[in-house]
Amino acid sequence: MVHLWGSKAKEETAMSKSALGESATGDVAVVLCGDKLDSNLVYLGCQMAKGAKRKVHLVHVIEVPRALPLKAVLTEESERADRLLTGALSIAERVGCLAVAEVVQARDAGPAIVDEARDHNCALILIGLVRNCQKAQYDLGKTVPYVLSNAPCRVWLVQDPANQSQSQQTQQQTVGVH
Repeated sequence: MVHLWGSKAKEETAMSKSALGESATGDVAVVLCGDKLDSNLVYLGCQMAKGAKRKVHLVHVIEVPRALPLKAVLTEESERADRLLTGALSIAERVGCLAVAEVVQARDAGPAIVDEARDHNCALILIGLVRNCQKAQYDLGKTVPYVLSNAPCRVWLVQDPANQSQSQQTQQQTVGVH
């Protein structure tokens, strides 16, 4: 195959660099929260980082209740984080991307994500949100607005629609059909 207007590798590198920002030199942070969207975010982040010859920081935040000390050992949450990050690292390995996994314990996820992006000089944060149709008014929660407002870099919010059965139940309840 002959590429007359440049090689595909050059195109992929140029796209990855433009996704990160015009003159950005940082890495990509991917926020894992255990949703069905996580593997897609990891794959996307790894593809962009690999094309731009950057590293991916896989971040999972464990929110510690205020009643407990910040360094409290939360066994169940730590095991869940380990499973999430192990799966994400295997995706990065398959893609051929250098990745670093981190578990952060914090009171609130938003400031922790922003601090991690700042500490690692990230050029992009990828964060996912699965829509919840059971709420009367669509709510972004508190983490996403905080990250969007305070991030030191670009933020890509990937929103996944609620699953079909959940969406249909909400529509039926709205119409009054049971």
